[in-house]
Amino acid sequence: MGEPRTFYTKFALAFMRVTHTTQSNLNTIDFNKLEFGKVFTDYMLYCDFDGEKWGEFTMEPLQALSFHPATSVLHYGQAIFEGLKAYRAEDDKINIFRLRDNILRMNKSAERMAMPDLEVESVVHAIQEFVKLQKDWVPSKKQGSLYIRPFMISTDNTLRAIPSNSFRFMVIACPVGFYYSTAISLLLEKSYSRAATGGVGYAKAAGNYAASFYPSHKAKEKGFDQILWTDVNNNNTLEELGSANFFFVKEGVLYTPEIHDSILEGITRDTVIKLAQMSGIEVVEKQVPADEFEGALKNGKIDCMFATGTAAGITFVNSVSIDETLYSVDSDRYAQVLTLLDALNAVKTLQDVKNPDWNFVV
Repeated sequence: MGEPRTFYTKFALAFMRVTHTTQSNLNTIDFNKLEFGKVFTDYMLYCDFDGEKWGEFTMEPLQALSFHPATSVLHYGQAIFEGLKAYRAEDDKINIFRLRDNILRMNKSAERMAMPDLEVESVVHAIQEFVKLQKDWVPSKKQGSLYIRPFMISTDNTLRAIPSNSFRFMVIACPVGFYYSTAISLLLEKSYSRAATGGVGYAKAAGNYAASFYPSHKAKEKGFDQILWTDVNNNNTLEELGSANFFFVKEGVLYTPEIHDSILEGITRDTVIKLAQMSGIEVVEKQVPADEFEGALKNGKIDCMFATGTAAGITFVNSVSIDETLYSVDSDRYAQVLTLLDALNAVKTLQDVKNPDWNFVV
């Protein structure tokens, strides 16, 4: 098999050290049976921050990490991440969709979590090189996409409850199928909160997700796929799902909860809003109390419900339970949003290139 080969490659703004794998796992993967987040590509990308500056990028074969038991991320949770996808388009072009926007959002998370800013253009180019080296791992359009997970963790060895000085930024990737293949059901939550006003809900912080696991597990035990979170201190106004933003169509108008500091500002959410507006659909971002939403459901005024996210894309919601009353809507038959779904898929796979700043082709 030979020894791994290491060399330096120069890209737009920096150097990257690359060590090639001696044996790829690509041929062992069934791309028609991809479970989300279980199969990983051959390489990982990383870069370390020493308290003053970021070092060089390194790309090497995927392997386990070794950390001291006192590594601060294990105790105080300074950890953030992003999720984005690369899609196989015509002529085998690979489009990393809205890459720069994800890195800009990661910097917003980093600021809130007392972590260093990333050098956006350097990271953009590094991820492009990461994906380019692994183009064969991107499934076909019918099979799915390549899910890309950038993340950052604190790496000081200390038990003092203070912000870390050192950090590691990393990127790993998974070929994935489709997160939801059918419409889902929701439980509207009025007791537990995903995040609090003044907290870190708008950041993509690891702890936000850990905090949601217990009530989400209870909801799944009752037969629901996801929780529709609400602001329990503000008339239970609608917020988001655990891993996606929420939309509904009421009398032909598209509504979504307006962004505030306990809601993550989704990249797919933003894309859907822009595509809807471009197609002439009226979009309203506002606070929607649960009682108002339930009243519209009772009166048959809700035409469609759906969730948006990197993993979810556009996922239809055909039922929601509120205070043990189940409301059903034929969301996945609503033509206007089906057309919006087609438009979203078209921009991801370069069939529609009216927004070139969204596309990073390798």
